[in-house]
Amino acid sequence: PLPVGRGMLTIGTLNTIPIEPLQMPKICLAGRIPPQNAILALEDNRCTNKHKMWPDFHNGVAAGLRLPFAKEGGKRLTRTWIVCNKPKPPPPPTPAQASQTPPTPDPDHTYGGFLFALGLRGHLSALDKTDIVDYINKGPVT
Repeated sequence: PLPVGRGMLTIGTLNTIPIEPLQMPKICLAGRIPPQNAILALEDNRCTNKHKMWPDFHNGVAAGLRLPFAKEGGKRLTRTWIVCNKPKPPPPPTPAQASQTPPTPDPDHTYGGFLFALGLRGHLSALDKTDIVDYINKGPVT
């Protein structure tokens, strides 16, 4: 389903505070064309990050909206859990790649949407000021 619809249908449905990282579903790049119901799939190599920026952001928002509101039941997400859900940095370049110009890392729009959803659900207050400074200073997050 589309991220916006999934966000509306699943808001607040994750009953327990997760211990494992939150799974972000992949976006389906295929659709059906009526009346034959033929499937039209967008090739992943033809879809650049520029084209997937907003869908990825909304996908992260929809995933984060599943979490309960911070005030319901008094349960809050911990700072550790929020920081551990941060995407892993790309692996270091191999010696052959090191001689080339290093590519700039693409911003993780899904994680940016996830942070937005955490703010909407009242969980961002768990972060320290140093965490916020790290988000601002170390690389792009949407």
